[in-house]
Amino acid sequence: MKKITLILCLLGVYFSNGQLMDGVQIPNSSDTYAVYLPERYSEVKKWPVIMVFSPVGKAIEAVEHFRESADRYGYVIASPNAVKNGNYQENLLRSRTFYSEVINRFSIDKNAIYLAGFSGGARLAVSIAVMSSQIKGVIASGASFSNVPGYMPKENKFFYIGMVGDQDFNYNEMLQAMDYLEQKKFDANLLVFSGGHKWPPANYIDKAVRLVSVKAINKGIMEAGKDKLDEYFKMELGFNQDLMNENLIYRAYKDMELNQTNYRFNIEKDSLRDLVKTIRKHKNFRKQRNNWNEIRRIEPYKYMDYLRFLPQDISSGELESMPYWEQQVDSIKNNFLRSPIRARRNFGSRLLSFLEVACVELATSYTSDQQLDNLLYIAILQTLIDEKNYDAYLRILRITVKKSQYGMALYYLDKMLKNGFKDTPLLDHQDEIALLRIQPEYNDLLESYGLEVRY
Repeated sequence: MKKITLILCLLGVYFSNGQLMDGVQIPNSSDTYAVYLPERYSEVKKWPVIMVFSPVGKAIEAVEHFRESADRYGYVIASPNAVKNGNYQENLLRSRTFYSEVINRFSIDKNAIYLAGFSGGARLAVSIAVMSSQIKGVIASGASFSNVPGYMPKENKFFYIGMVGDQDFNYNEMLQAMDYLEQKKFDANLLVFSGGHKWPPANYIDKAVRLVSVKAINKGIMEAGKDKLDEYFKMELGFNQDLMNENLIYRAYKDMELNQTNYRFNIEKDSLRDLVKTIRKHKNFRKQRNNWNEIRRIEPYKYMDYLRFLPQDISSGELESMPYWEQQVDSIKNNFLRSPIRARRNFGSRLLSFLEVACVELATSYTSDQQLDNLLYIAILQTLIDEKNYDAYLRILRITVKKSQYGMALYYLDKMLKNGFKDTPLLDHQDEIALLRIQPEYNDLLESYGLEVRY
């Protein structure tokens, strides 16, 4: 490592200001990774590390999400480029090589190794923690863990910090995962932010890394004086006040309960209880709590129904059942998305996202020309879920032309144009709909929407 440090210094890399590097080569491998060495990094001491897994293998992006927090709390951050959603066994092998490289190449405290990940990267991170005896904690965002028994957490040997958006289709999964981990006596917390299936905002990642530090202090992994813990708790109070200012009262209450658990050894217990009581007295607390509980009761049953009926209907490919799904989508939009109640709007967003993801996943099972009815069913449903899903409309056009169903093709072309599609050059380049373009009704339809026609 001293030789590496000397080379980097000669290249103008000075760790005192923090250093971000991408494309770092793993010896005897074609794999690369990104790493961030925080401000004040040196080999004089051992540093805790957070290894982050991206579902798409964008290591530099994954590291950047944690960069600011790495400086604030003193962590090395590393992420592999070659590990992404795909073959699990291959990912585990590549992860092992990456893991060994980071531990051996940098000055890492082997008693303070943590993993993090988003979506499929989160599931992989937990799987590694389950199989390893060295991982002390996991930050899992946008997904909980694998449902393969061998990769599910069963022994309380690492702590778990989950993060999920309130409009994420995996939101209910994360809640159920917390129930499961609680039954298994895990030290587990869940942070809920505003948004869909995406990396959490910077302040939530910062809170997660801060929680890693506090839990490490509580478990004797990391040393810190009272002043440092008081500083952290002040940051928690600021985070909580931001939730209150956004009128996220019930979320602020759950956040303060989380603080009550994690700071119970360091902050006077009565003052923690008083903070929780103060939030409970807010005029909107009971209303938001009741709304949350109502959605929590009905959400799992909705997913169960969808998972039961959707694969069956797609498998049959019979469009006679489509009115049921049209009614479901209309109900979601009218009763939830347009509701004045935030919890119901978020629920509606999650349901539609869930249906869209289910369609994408199920479509992978139907690929041949003998399965056009199944693919047509999926594409039509996708246009119900999102009336501006132009890719789905194009798939409908290609399939219906292949089936010589020109009347249906023109019907969905009309819907597509009615919903704002204007890219006629894209239509012109769809070779599969050439027989539709020569129909007189095709040009008439485009002209009726003020679009130029090719012929």
